[in-house]
Amino acid sequence: MLSLLEPAPTAADSPGRPAAGHDDRAPRLFPRPRSVRKRPETVRLPSAVTLVRGASTDAGALAIVEEVLHDAGVRTIGRSDDHTPVRDRFVVHVGGHQENEATAAELSALGIQGAETMAAEGYVLAVGAGRDGRRHIVLSGADPTGTYYAAQTLRRLVHGPRLRGTVIRDWPSLSRRGVVDVSQSPPWSHQRRLADLEWLGRHKVNAYYYAPAEDPYREHACPPAELARIAELVEYARAHHVEFGYVLSPGRPGHRAPGELTAEVAALRSVGVRTFVIAFDHFGGAQPGGTVDTDPAALASAQAHLANALRAGCVRHPGQPPLQIVPTAYEGPGQNDYLRRLAQELDPDIVVQWSAGGTAPAHRQHLATASEAFHRRLLVLDSAQAGGAPGRLSLGPYPGHSPRRAGEALGLVTVPPPRSPRVTLSGFADYAWNNGDYDPERSWSAALDELTGGDEAATEALRVFAGVHRTGGTTGRQGAELAAAVSEFRRSGHAAPLRKALRAVHEAPAVLRGRLRDPVFLSDTGPWLDATEAWSEAGLAALESTTARSTSGGAGTGEPRPSPALVDRPRSFIEPGSRPESPVECGPVLAEFVLTALEETSPVPVPDRSGTEARRPHAGRAGETRPLADGEV
Repeated sequence: MLSLLEPAPTAADSPGRPAAGHDDRAPRLFPRPRSVRKRPETVRLPSAVTLVRGASTDAGALAIVEEVLHDAGVRTIGRSDDHTPVRDRFVVHVGGHQENEATAAELSALGIQGAETMAAEGYVLAVGAGRDGRRHIVLSGADPTGTYYAAQTLRRLVHGPRLRGTVIRDWPSLSRRGVVDVSQSPPWSHQRRLADLEWLGRHKVNAYYYAPAEDPYREHACPPAELARIAELVEYARAHHVEFGYVLSPGRPGHRAPGELTAEVAALRSVGVRTFVIAFDHFGGAQPGGTVDTDPAALASAQAHLANALRAGCVRHPGQPPLQIVPTAYEGPGQNDYLRRLAQELDPDIVVQWSAGGTAPAHRQHLATASEAFHRRLLVLDSAQAGGAPGRLSLGPYPGHSPRRAGEALGLVTVPPPRSPRVTLSGFADYAWNNGDYDPERSWSAALDELTGGDEAATEALRVFAGVHRTGGTTGRQGAELAAAVSEFRRSGHAAPLRKALRAVHEAPAVLRGRLRDPVFLSDTGPWLDATEAWSEAGLAALESTTARSTSGGAGTGEPRPSPALVDRPRSFIEPGSRPESPVECGPVLAEFVLTALEETSPVPVPDRSGTEARRPHAGRAGETRPLADGEV
């Protein structure tokens, strides 16, 4: 897993044309496998099965397989080693050729090639009846991580005792698929990070970089209690086949000498940390004497000196993964001088994380230029989803990148949106595992279904709620269905579609609160659930006022009174808490329709985004508000 060179699949493992019986649907298999082929037989799990494993079979994979079997109704699981003949009618083999010597014979009985020639982390998962008359489930990884991923796929494949014969051959597009933890205020709890590491392993994301934005120890040595917490994170990550990386801050210019970083690395190594990243994108970096030179070339030289010194200390430890750095994001005329000097002086074994958000050709050209300058493949740091105004909620799909761009990199590391990142991270995991077959909308739908546990009512409500919060530069238009209904109403005056769309938005938060069994998601999105409920209620009132006004000619006593809720809940548009300057952004439908319609029909002052009563400025006046463009922050 720690290898940075991605071995190419052999000819036998190339996707090519789907074989006969290939099932392209496989809606629950996520991230999307390379190849899923159905077999004609159907097998049924009995109440008792025998599980065969080798002495080095991955413990995490075994635990998952046993959990899946118990959940499917198996009551008794017998255990046997790979050197003991098993004559039972239903046998489950766990472990590839490195872990379980008996697996090859089991696959041969099914007429299936093993995972010996696959790329790292690849696997074969087979369910069927063999030529020997026995029924088999075989999980064979190219390495222990591949076996673990086969078990994660089995978790999604098995939903009851009846199983269709299936052969899955799968391996990753990118050898490194990472997530940077930059959780902002308030920082995530230790228990949440442990849960996130389990989630990353379940979704075949193999690297985690600990870099919380408000970590008080990022520029100082960790005290013993913090080291103990990090030790637990490291061990938990290892159990779930996730590489734990620690992001070091060089400190503000002049604050920390190279020796201080070396001492911090030694302390972190003592609790199991092996992967380190120096984040020069946070601060410019200090000169050896504690002084600072803002000249780009001199800054690059100082950063190379610091990184090389730390690298020299790391190489004394056998099996130490390469040191990584994130260069300063220079813009303007000094960029070439900075890149040239850093590339010249940086140790060639140091891995460079290169920040490149979005999918525009300019970013691909930037990556190609940087790769040429450094004379090495780069680890792409995709921070496109991380930004945004404090009031933004990003629940759209991960946009993905071209497979060609992915092939030019060592791997991909993403910085997820700060709130409820798992919707976007699910898409990232799907893309990084199999980018040649990535579809943002299909992946987004699968992520929503997973979050709701397949509850149809909750899934539909989440689709509506997430649809009006598709922000952060993702594909598709924010609030597309609602915006289309608004446009239709303005064009034809037909109110029924808009009324239906607004009601769906208004009802979605209550459905999610009542049916969604994910307290973290509900906590993260709580202010936006409240705000969405409030402005959609305002929209319904505005629609009724507008249609009534149109019917009555807009004069006399035909004007309806506004909903009392609009008067009683003005601060529902504002994020609660200690930061009143951070409004909840409700998107273009609010700005384009709700506030405008309320102003036109209601004598009551309209709540603005600061929580005070104010009129929306008329067109042409200074300070006029306008609809947000797609993806605009």
